[in-house]
Amino acid sequence: MATWREVETAVPELADAVRACFEATKHQVVATLRKDGAPRVSGTEVDFSGDELQLGSMPGAVKAATYSATVALRSTRTPVTVQ
Repeated sequence: MATWREVETAVPELADAVRACFEATKHQVVATLRKDGAPRVSGTEVDFSGDELQLGSMPGAVKAATYSATVALRSTRTPVTVQ
């Protein structure tokens, strides 16, 4: 897994474009897939904190579990790892 800082180092142009999109507004729409392949679309807050890209979610929420099987909830923010 890579931290956001590692992504910035490895692919700076992509990281800059993604950051610009995420920082354009506080609220974003995230789409994930359910186990059966059906889409799940939900609103979320996006934040950059140190080496982490964080997506807002309530602890125990289904959408938080679908971001990554290895995320650790911190308060109501879910650090996202890049696979």
